[in-house]
Formats: sequence, C-alpha cells, structure tokens
Amino acid sequence: MSFFTFQYIRFNEKQIYNSENKKNQEAIIEKILEINRLKYEILINDNSGWDEMVGFIANPNPEWAKDNVDFFVNTFNLSFVLTYNKEKELVYQFSDSACLKDFQYPDRSSIDSSFSGSPFSHYFQYCGNDLIEMFGAIVVPASDADDRITPPQGYLFLGRKWDANYLAEHAEATGYQTKFMNESELSGLEKDPSKIYIFKHLADNSGKTITTLAFSLEDPIKKDLLLFRIVSVIISLLALLVIIVFIFYLNRLILKPISQINTALNTHDTGYIDSLSHRTDEFMILGELIKNSFRQQEVLKKKNTELYEINATKDKLFSIIAHDLKNPVSSIVLMTELLPDSIKNKDYEAVAEISEMIGSQAAESLLLLQTLFDWAKSQTGNVTFNPEFVSFKQVAESVIKNLHPSANLKNISVSLNEDSDIEVFADTNMLTTVLRNLVTNSIKFTNPGGSVLISANSDEENARITVTDNGIGMNQKTIDMLFKIESNLTTYGTANEKGTGLGLVICKEFIEKHGGTIAVTSEPEKGSSFNFTLPISTNNR
Repeated sequence: MSFFTFQYIRFNEKQIYNSENKKNQEAIIEKILEINRLKYEILINDNSGWDEMVGFIANPNPEWAKDNVDFFVNTFNLSFVLTYNKEKELVYQFSDSACLKDFQYPDRSSIDSSFSGSPFSHYFQYCGNDLIEMFGAIVVPASDADDRITPPQGYLFLGRKWDANYLAEHAEATGYQTKFMNESELSGLEKDPSKIYIFKHLADNSGKTITTLAFSLEDPIKKDLLLFRIVSVIISLLALLVIIVFIFYLNRLILKPISQINTALNTHDTGYIDSLSHRTDEFMILGELIKNSFRQQEVLKKKNTELYEINATKDKLFSIIAHDLKNPVSSIVLMTELLPDSIKNKDYEAVAEISEMIGSQAAESLLLLQTLFDWAKSQTGNVTFNPEFVSFKQVAESVIKNLHPSANLKNISVSLNEDSDIEVFADTNMLTTVLRNLVTNSIKFTNPGGSVLISANSDEENARITVTDNGIGMNQKTIDMLFKIESNLTTYGTANEKGTGLGLVICKEFIEKHGGTIAVTSEPEKGSSFNFTLPISTNNR
C-alpha cells in the first residue's frame, strides 16, 4: 500500500509538472508562429519603397518590378507577390507558375472583406492541395504609411506556401511533429495516450477554419505511467487471486457447511448434511447433533400421532358406550317394565308390539356389540388372521341370508351377481365382517323399495368386490371423512337407523391386512358404490 501511495504522489507531481509544461509548450508554439507571421508583416509594412510602389501601380514598369518585386520574392522565400491598383485590378504578379495554377485570386469582394476593418490582413487559403498563408496591405504614400488615412492607391498581397520544408522548420523550432489535419481527420483522430497534442486552427479571410496544424510529442511521463499501470495490474491480479483462493477455502470450509446446515434445518432433510460426516471438525459434530435432533423429532411426531389416535379412539368408544349402546338398552328396560301390565290386562296386541320392539332394540344392541368386539380385537392385535382359499359366492350368500330380516323390514332387495363365483385368498371371518358392514350400510342408507347388488370379478392378480346401492348417496365432504376414527362421523339411515362409524374403519383395517385397498364413489341422491380388492393367490399378498 505504501508503494502505491508513493507512486501515486510521484506521478501526481509529474502530471502537475507536465500540465504546466504543456502550457509553456503551447505558449512557445504560439510565439514561434507569431514570429514567423511578424517576419512577413514587417516585410509588407516596410514603407521605404511605398512611393515607388504607388508610382509602379499607376504606371507598371516591368524593369522596376524585376529589380524590386521579383527580388523581394526570391530573397524572402515567398511563393508569390500580387499587386492590385486602386480599382482592385491585378496589375502585376510574380510567382512559381505551378503554385498559382489552381489559385483563387482575390477579387473586389474578397479585397473589400480583407481590409474592411484594418489596413492589413492575414489569412490562409488553399491552392489545390497546397496551403497558402496570405499577408495583405493597403498601398499608400510613404508619408501616410503610419496612419494610412489617405485613399488606397493599390493593394499588395504576399503568399507563403506551407510546404514540407516550412513544416520541418516549425517542427525543428518547437521540437514537435507537425501535420495538417482537416475537420474529418480531426474528428476521427484516435489520440495516442502516450503523446501530448497541441492544435492550432487556421482560418480563411471570412474567419472560418479551413485546416488545423497539429503538434504532437511523446509524453515522457506516460511511459513511466504505463510501467506503473503494468505493475499495478500484476499486483492487483495477484491480490485478486489471493482473495479468490481465500473465498474458495472460506466457502468450502465455513460458508458451504453453514448453507447446508441452514437448508437442512429449513427442509428437515438430512441429505443436505450427509457430506459433513466425512469432516473431522466441529461441523461433523454439529451435523450429527442435527440428525439426532431430527430423529428425536420424528419419534416425538410419531408418538404424538399415536397419542392423538388413542385419544380419538377413546373419545369414540366413550361416545358409543354413552349414547349408541345406552339408548337401546334403556329402551329394552323401559319396555320390559311395560310388558307385565300388558300381559296382566291380556292386551296381547300390545304384548306383541312390545316384544317386537324389544327384539329390534336387542338386535341393534347385538350388532353394535359385535362391531365393538371386532374393532376392539383389531385395535389390541388379538384378531386372528388365517387366510385361505374360499368361495366368495358362499360367503356373500351367507351374509345376504343373515341380513335378510333387516332388509325385508325396508322391502330392500339384496342380490348377488351371477358372475361372482370366484375364489379368493382371504380370512373367512374378516371377509364376512367386511361384507356384512358394507351391505348393512347400504341397507341403512337406501330408501324402502331400493336395491343392493353385490358383484365380484378378477384379473390375473386380484379380485375386485363391489357393493352398490341406489340409496341417498354422499357428498365429497362426507366421503373424505369415511374410514377415519377421528372424524367422529355418525349419521342416521333412511329409517332413522343410527350407526357408530366404526364399521367402515374396521373394513379398511381388515382389507389392508390382506394387502388390498378400499374406495368409494358416490353422489347425493344417486347411490353409492363401495369396492375393495383381495388377492386371488398367496403370491399377491
């Protein structure tokens, strides 16, 4: 850093020096151009021969011109001399004929313009590709050469061509390279940063710039500055390389593990921190702690889920015992109290009605107890699972026969499809329980006079059993709550039959025990269709 500071101060000093030096160089160049200009201005203002010049303009004499005007041109390296009378007509010229070949001579208008504000004029104009520096003066008697208040007796113009030699003289005098540049060259100039440029604009007699004299010189400080920049770039690249290496190792050793840990914590995915187990630092320990924390969280989550299910089961069980089982038992007790009076009064019609009601309530209680018994066995793991090849048709006909009385009460037909004579690999008791619960549900939610159809078919791997009714159906919200113990779904049938909601839960558990699935499709007022799958061989379980 000290090196850069020292070099910066050093080059700043050089730049200040160079800036001042450039100003001095501009002044020197300006002075050299002024000296060359004054040389010819002094020449044209020399009044020693003005009276003879006035006489020559009035009566041109070639011999006098040869001795004076021609000598004038050759002695002072002029390109030409032009002499005009007071009517602004050219009366004499002496020059290199090639120089004036494409020259545009001053006319009345340009002469008036050149001397409109001064008895002298200085401007530039092109003669073909050659640049001519013009010097002009009004010719008056020698006695009026200083004040020039008398009317002009004529006009004198001197021309100096800026050839290669003349440019070389300026280059030698200034120490700069010199070159003429037009407007397009100047606008498209790509400046060499290692050079100093000074520009002098040259104008015609209207004041318009017709070319620019460019001076250029190698800037000594730029060479040192270039070396300084090269050294600076090398040092900067080395510093950048060190920073990149530092960032790489910082990212690899610290930032990347932190990012992996952060992602793992946000997503609970230990895959992001598996690579930390290969390290030997604190990140390995931290990764193991996080994995252990996730495992403990999973255990707690599982325990919470189990606890939630146990609580839901407990609540459901208490609800069934408190309401569903209490009501029919209470009704039986009440009706048994009424029965003796009816017998004593020999009201046999009332006795028959009370007996029928007791039987109905007892059957409902028995069904409920059977369901509770099946469910309790499945929850405690005491249910016996003995799958074997059984005839589905025989199981279905047995269930239909046992449920005939309840179906007959509502005048509902329960039938088995003729093509359902297939063999399945299942536990007979579980299959009977599933089929009994599904058919009971269909009877419960089908209006009197309706129908329930049991059908079965099979492919190479599974049997698909379907229980379809034309009952009241269900909406999607009710369907989503089926098969869940925690949903506490209790609905009333078309004859006000009450259910516990446990039947379908038991069906799902028993079907999954066989490796099958159970599903339902239903629409309100269009009936329901429960279907489940069972294996047809021992290899499909």
